[in-house]
Amino acid sequence: MHLIRSIYMADVVFMFPGQGSQFVGMGKDIFEQFHEVKETFQEASDVLGISMERLCFEDPESKLNLTEFTQPAILTVSTAIYRTLEKRANVESSFVVGHSLGEYSALVSLGALSFSDALKSVHFRGQAMQRAVPIGVGAMAAYLGNSGNLIEEVCNDISTPNSVVEIVNFNSPGQLVLSGHKSAVDKACEVISEKKLGKAKSLAVSAPFHSSLMQPAAKEMEHFLTNIELHKFSGKIIANVDANIYTGETYTKNILVKQIASAVLWTQSLIKINQELNESILVEVGPGKVLQGLAKKTIETSNTMGTFDLNAVNSVLNILSK
Repeated sequence: MHLIRSIYMADVVFMFPGQGSQFVGMGKDIFEQFHEVKETFQEASDVLGISMERLCFEDPESKLNLTEFTQPAILTVSTAIYRTLEKRANVESSFVVGHSLGEYSALVSLGALSFSDALKSVHFRGQAMQRAVPIGVGAMAAYLGNSGNLIEEVCNDISTPNSVVEIVNFNSPGQLVLSGHKSAVDKACEVISEKKLGKAKSLAVSAPFHSSLMQPAAKEMEHFLTNIELHKFSGKIIANVDANIYTGETYTKNILVKQIASAVLWTQSLIKINQELNESILVEVGPGKVLQGLAKKTIETSNTMGTFDLNAVNSVLNILSK
């Protein structure tokens, strides 16, 4: 009841998830319920020349966790859900934020990128990221603990010109993600354990995302985006790279280029939202509940909603329609 009362006084902020939120079957129940979702999936299939339904609902060839397919799949589910909210609850994006890949979904919701161009961009982005570092050379690890201020020092002490480890995701005050050369990431995990600074666990990923090792991918993306049109938009978006607020007049494609080899400042982005808005409802638009959890860990008083399944989507529609 508190959430329903709050919606009348609050600003709605749409949050769009990134890689790690995918699962086989994502979007299936909402696909069966809403024609907006069916149309979005068909559009994605036509643009990429694959069956987005099979990829998301069945994944018979085990491609969903390959980044070149993960990225357009999550973008498709997020866009399908957003279009459903937009059409059926008569809401529009005015303040958005996306986690890594999710920044593309956020831009689609604002009308800054066409869905077709976003699909092509994230598909290429995934391919470029995988090409940048051979499989097995890079690695990532999640850190959980209360010594986040010391982890950067650990990374600096371990890193050399030929073997780097960096903080690449500031997800919440107690959760960071490290990325870089496998040898350096493994060493950082050992040091964290030895010094009892918290827990560090290797992540099952195919490349060291957002680390400086992704610079070749950023170069490729810069060239690719020259053929993609970024439209002016009327809302606001917080960029991952600096946690600053951008408008249609100030956001540029260079932000998307820089994002590939820069840290995701998610904690800082949520704090910025809290500072900017007196009261807000944070709606996670896409598969999973990751961003809701991070929001509650960062801003204890945050009101959050998700769209991770049909019941959740219907709940959000019910509240936003009031």
